[in-house]
Amino acid sequence: MNIFVAVLLAFLPKHFRQSFTHFEVPVAGSILGGLLELFGALGLLIRDYSNYMNARLAAIPVDLVSQAAEKRGESAIMSLGGFVLIDYLFRLTTILLVYFTIEGAVRVIAAIAGRETVPTLPLKLLEYVGLQLSAQQKELKMGARLRDEVLVDPTGQSLQIASCRPKQWNQLTTVSYDGQFYELSSEEQAAAPRPFVYLLRKKPATAVIRGIYAYDPDEALQSK
Repeated sequence: MNIFVAVLLAFLPKHFRQSFTHFEVPVAGSILGGLLELFGALGLLIRDYSNYMNARLAAIPVDLVSQAAEKRGESAIMSLGGFVLIDYLFRLTTILLVYFTIEGAVRVIAAIAGRETVPTLPLKLLEYVGLQLSAQQKELKMGARLRDEVLVDPTGQSLQIASCRPKQWNQLTTVSYDGQFYELSSEEQAAAPRPFVYLLRKKPATAVIRGIYAYDPDEALQSK
């Protein structure tokens, strides 16, 4: 992977990176990206501090500075500089530059110590918002949440579950219901409002149980 591309991809959250490549970002790209962010933000912070301090001190009337120096000496001049510094530290620009300086350092340390690619927080937040909106749209598209319909075979050897939401079941899942153990036999699609239909058969007594899923017909009513 080109190092320039790797540096750019290192800023992106994993979900965004997968739109461009399925390969992992090289450690060198993560380190270089963190260093660029660290020293870039630090350089801007130093330059901005110098420009701001010079501009604010130059704006203070000379007479005021002279009077303060006559009354309190150099301590008065230092006090004026201290007030300007406090004012500078609480500016939004200053806070952002300090944050990105720290973030750059964290990304470098994570890449070196844990070989981990840590994305920049603003893009991570953007990813989170996008995933939440996507999940909400998907939830609305699937319709209202309803209690599952469960049909038990009279022989007790099988059961059918129709749900408004998909289940994370596979052939290795052991489903516990009403004191019995079942395993997935097949899946079907049906009409709304319960389009997800699962056919389960009773699990043989000699079968290996790898993990038990305690099934509740009301679980589809709970949003996750």
